[in-house]
Amino acid sequence: MSAASLQLLQPMAPPMTLVLLAPDCGLLAALAAKLPVGTPLHWEDSASPTALDAHRRAGACIVLLDYRREQATASAELGRQLQRSLPELPLVAVGSTASDQVDGIVAAVRAGLRDILDLESNTADIDAVLRRAAGTAGVRAVPAEAPHKARLVLVLGARAGVGSSTLAAHVGVLAQQLGHPAAATALESDPTRHSNSLLLLDLGQPAGDVALYLNLDSQFHYDDALRNANRIDATLARTAMTRHPGGLALLGQPAGSEAGPIADPAVLVQRLRGVFDTVLCDLGGAPLRQIPRSLLNSADDIWLVADQAIGTLVSLDLMLKQLDTLGARDGRLQLVVNRHDEAGGLAPAQIAQRFALPLLATLPDCNRLRASANHGHLLLHDAPRDPYLRALTPLLARLDPAVAGALPRGWREKLALRLSGLQWKTK
Repeated sequence: MSAASLQLLQPMAPPMTLVLLAPDCGLLAALAAKLPVGTPLHWEDSASPTALDAHRRAGACIVLLDYRREQATASAELGRQLQRSLPELPLVAVGSTASDQVDGIVAAVRAGLRDILDLESNTADIDAVLRRAAGTAGVRAVPAEAPHKARLVLVLGARAGVGSSTLAAHVGVLAQQLGHPAAATALESDPTRHSNSLLLLDLGQPAGDVALYLNLDSQFHYDDALRNANRIDATLARTAMTRHPGGLALLGQPAGSEAGPIADPAVLVQRLRGVFDTVLCDLGGAPLRQIPRSLLNSADDIWLVADQAIGTLVSLDLMLKQLDTLGARDGRLQLVVNRHDEAGGLAPAQIAQRFALPLLATLPDCNRLRASANHGHLLLHDAPRDPYLRALTPLLARLDPAVAGALPRGWREKLALRLSGLQWKTK
């Protein structure tokens, strides 16, 4: 990916990064000459804008689309793709009201873009357009406090059956308890008091597995949330979403739902990230081709769960190649080796080295997991000292850095005592 950037002398307040998506950088110089002094401007090839995520993670980002007459059709299609995958991303059309270029401006209006940057305008007018797109006003305005945005962590199984849903259920409950002990204490005294600290979003296949592991029966499902995405707020989350006794919120698909492509949750996830502190999304068993691109693009971390079986390693290799094609093979990927057996084949460090992935955690094989699940319990309930639970520590710390400082000596025993006083649901 080629890229060019132009920096002027004095920074504009508030700071923002502009990314021009165009087939070439010919528009860059003319655009830079019209921008307020000091505005960072970068060019990315619109045919393959794979570096866009890096700009977004670096800070506030506005995407400029090339709506000159000859590029308007291609930019309209690119704009539709971005609106589907990244609905929160500000898009601004760049065109000209000159007589031979006005068709491009008309195309931008028809495409639904509200902010249009006219190259025939002066710098002050262009500055106003950019500030409107960024949600600010006035040259001296102080930037508004950024809206809350929860961490989004995806759990991807290299293939079905590697234990990613079981892992997600245990990590979710533990993180809720360790990171928010006050919420758990409140629940013990008043079961109606729920905090919106952590959501476990179960989009894996077979559908409904996490609810089974948590012994929960939900009446409000993923499809319901999709239909009511614009109504999702803290109150609805507390009242409609199913809760584990420890306070963890669960949103998933009903058991028995047909496997198929996951409906794009871009708008829904955006709302959920404004309500919860952390969103842990289990995608275990779902083929990568059925996972919406918006989920992959917006994730903060992606945990790849695999075991030592040769079939799993072949699937992991294929998944990494697909992620590379999608532009999602980057520093967010972390490897979790599950069901580790010292005599079971390649060591976890060898697997990580073979696939050039950082090794986040190694989880031992544990027969007690299956026995607990068959009784509608988590392992934490039946065997709080099990090595499997100790091995989850790196995942807990990665999911919520606040948890890293909340792991005192004997934390498993203390947490087990806390859970033992709660009313466990039975079907």
